[in-house]
Amino acid sequence: MLGRRNLRIKVMQALYAWEIDRDTPLEKLESLLKNQIQRSVSLYLTDLLYLREICKYSLVDKAKRMAKYVKTEEDEKASTTIAANRIVQYLDTDGQFNSYLKKENISHHIDDSIVKALFNELSSKDRYKAYAALPSPDLEQDKDIINFILKKILPDDENLEHHLEENFINYDDDNYLILHILTKYIDTFDENKSNFFQSLNLWEEEKRFAHELLQKARERDAELTDYIKPNLKNWEMDRVALLDLVLLKLALCELKFFPTIPVKVSINEYIDISKMYSTPKSKDFVNGVLDKAKNQMLERGEIKKFGRGLME
Repeated sequence: MLGRRNLRIKVMQALYAWEIDRDTPLEKLESLLKNQIQRSVSLYLTDLLYLREICKYSLVDKAKRMAKYVKTEEDEKASTTIAANRIVQYLDTDGQFNSYLKKENISHHIDDSIVKALFNELSSKDRYKAYAALPSPDLEQDKDIINFILKKILPDDENLEHHLEENFINYDDDNYLILHILTKYIDTFDENKSNFFQSLNLWEEEKRFAHELLQKARERDAELTDYIKPNLKNWEMDRVALLDLVLLKLALCELKFFPTIPVKVSINEYIDISKMYSTPKSKDFVNGVLDKAKNQMLERGEIKKFGRGLME
């Protein structure tokens, strides 16, 4: 669900905490990492619950309009089509999803006033009006309006943004990626296959990757440092930005100890992370050191990858 880059960032943050205080026990770092990942899962579920509640609010809106003593033409035409959207219905009835909601107590993150405001914003859009006017939307039309909400309604609402920022300290790191991943899930949704949330089970494998990366980087710290020192070119170790040092160690850790991750992927990922989190010059520094260290490791046969194209 989170994607390897997001998990690498969380490992980076945990290892950075250890670099600041090396007396921090591994158990505490693992707990920190676990909590960071769990917050991402909760944010993912919260986004989905907002999506469902916005669509179901059409029923509330219609009921209020019908309760008026004098109804306008707009009241009479108010649509509840989106509440019957196949994806909304799936979220409403899927046992696994609702079990996760209850387990994580996600409902307390939902602000009813924000749900109402988001529905009103959605219902003002021509895209929604065209969908609502359909007598019987097909699956592709159902997917299209849901992705419109994920791409244009949820990300653009400042009240929702502030609300989620207050509830999730990981919001800035995670939310854009989560919404992007959700649109991919929507694209592959099949109403005849109840597999939308089987991906939640696959997160366990990704969590293992993150914990193994943290453990291995900490355990092999001295060895990873020895790969870095000869390639600093007129820089002393104590002059290297701490975050850059962490990124170098994690990249080298993947090159050496993760045989199924392509060399190019590991290097490019940490260069990109340096662009987002470190100094303007960090990407060139990280790229230069990694390139030299990688070549030396290859010459000594210290990088072993299992699979076609993984060494490139």
